[in-house]
Amino acid sequence: MLNKSAKIALTALCLTFLSNNILAKDLDPLSPAELSQAVSLAAPEQRAQLAMRSDTHAPAIAHTLELLLVERRPVDKEQPGRRLADVYSYDYRSDETIHSIVDLNTQERVQTERVQKLQLPLTENELARASLLIFNDPEQLSQIQAEYKRITGQTLIKPEQLHVKAFVFTADSLPEGLNAASQNCGIQRCAQVLLYTHDSVVFEISPIVNLSVGLVTQNIGF
Repeated sequence: MLNKSAKIALTALCLTFLSNNILAKDLDPLSPAELSQAVSLAAPEQRAQLAMRSDTHAPAIAHTLELLLVERRPVDKEQPGRRLADVYSYDYRSDETIHSIVDLNTQERVQTERVQKLQLPLTENELARASLLIFNDPEQLSQIQAEYKRITGQTLIKPEQLHVKAFVFTADSLPEGLNAASQNCGIQRCAQVLLYTHDSVVFEISPIVNLSVGLVTQNIGF
């Protein structure tokens, strides 16, 4: 038989265990099934994009609606067990970010809003698009080849000889030295591309790509 103190201690331990389990469940990220459900509720036409994200060899596609981000939305502590998701997409037709909130418990879309000048990080597909655009631009390719030759002494034959990184670019991050086309970045969706050799030597030129219009607008020098 447990004495009174032992019973109290055991009860407290059980309550702590249950509370921690509830808290952990309430804070855990969305499962793959929940991610799919969230996209289906917010933007069913983008389910294929979600599926393609696991394919590292998927070709770059100029989507009119680009699925940017799906993540767990925090809820009030008074609503344990409620699971909400934020779904963000970029509408290239209007240059707006679409933000939807969905309730995974009730399977309903709770709210949708369109916001201008909200630029979330680039997707892998957008990075691939930016890379494709700079290598398909004859003038840009000539400059990249010259820079590669200067750094390595070798000839750049194919894009795979380089490492490519990119991030969202907005005109207010570099107010001076931008041409008219680049000044639209932030209102339109743009990427700044960083190029590296395989031994991590960075290029002294950094292309700005306007993904909304599909053009390289200029180079920024370092």
